[in-house]
Amino acid sequence: HREEAMSRLMCLSDVVGLTSHCEKVEDCSLRVECWLTLGDWKLAQGSSPGSDISEPLQVDVLTAFKRATSTNGCGYKAWHAWALLNFRIAQQMSGRDEGATVSSGRQRNSASSRSLRSHIVAAVKGFVNAISLGTKRSSASVQQDMLNLLTCLFKWGELPEVAVTINEGLGTIALEAWLGVLPQLLARIHIRSPSVRSVLHPLLTRLGERHPQAH
Repeated sequence: HREEAMSRLMCLSDVVGLTSHCEKVEDCSLRVECWLTLGDWKLAQGSSPGSDISEPLQVDVLTAFKRATSTNGCGYKAWHAWALLNFRIAQQMSGRDEGATVSSGRQRNSASSRSLRSHIVAAVKGFVNAISLGTKRSSASVQQDMLNLLTCLFKWGELPEVAVTINEGLGTIALEAWLGVLPQLLARIHIRSPSVRSVLHPLLTRLGERHPQAH
């Protein structure tokens, strides 16, 4: 029954996508929901929380979530799902190969390193978009997105793409959103990495000017 349900949902997703494209439907929420549900089902069926995700499953679920985020006005849930999956894969790859450093100047010129970088950047962009679109109704989830974004910054911030991507996204994230993770920001104020400092220090300066009582 599960396989049949999965097959029918895949067909429905294709039909809805084709109809939306041909008829230029403005409300694409059904299309987004179909692809997100399909990705969630595949992930739940193929892996358990905390376990590694196989490469074939990664491709299947990433494809479904990518189709959701490629839809105009896809909303918070799509970007959250896309970011979280890429973040999980990046952590999985990083944990599996801790001996290899992806930091600039010492990175391995390999397919594995390039793949890790692409997942990190995709996660960062996804979290930035999700946080920008988050509402009060999804506040708990947005808070977790903020913490995951900071993990990306502090863990992989020496990669130029990470700092650049976060800096580019700062303009779309409400300054007040950072107040919830202010203790984490202040705890890293003396971090030595120039690229991480390029994000952290201007952000803390802006927070101090707007909310002097927060410090």
